[in-house]
Amino acid sequence: MYPNQNQILELQKTHVDAINAFGSAVFQAAEKLAQLNIATSRNLMQDGAGAAQSLLSAKDPQELASIAGTLAQPGAEKMVSYSRSAYNIASAANAELSKIFEAQLAEGNRKLAELVDLAAKSAPAGSEHAISLLKNSISAANTAFDAVTKAARQASETAESNIAAAVAVASDAVKPKSKKSA
Repeated sequence: MYPNQNQILELQKTHVDAINAFGSAVFQAAEKLAQLNIATSRNLMQDGAGAAQSLLSAKDPQELASIAGTLAQPGAEKMVSYSRSAYNIASAANAELSKIFEAQLAEGNRKLAELVDLAAKSAPAGSEHAISLLKNSISAANTAFDAVTKAARQASETAESNIAAAVAVASDAVKPKSKKSA
């Protein structure tokens, strides 16, 4: 009825592997985001220096206003591009973490079913009803968790599509301005 040492060690190894995979996914996403931030900061500094040079080269107020007007557009486009890249990094990390979590949950459910079956085999006579009740409770909990997971996944997909739509609207809003200023 009780798990043996090998089962406990296997369970611990599974947990350590899941923690390592989870940590690796988080660090990879953080690394990608840091690289994106560094590249964006570098580009902003270079663009800022170029913009300052352009503004300082203006000969009169009309030319200054014209130069200033043309500088805002590329910045808006770069902000949309940055937002899209950051969103893609976060979305990929979310997908990877969800995959790890779901695999760990499936493995946990499998192990729990094995333990219940082991307990059922060595349970005293007359405990069939209690074992059946335990199995039904586990099944009901899994069904409820699946429903919650499905609802969370749908909410996440809805949020992702809303963010993608917002980025598309922002991209479209930036494009006509560049045509007008040209």
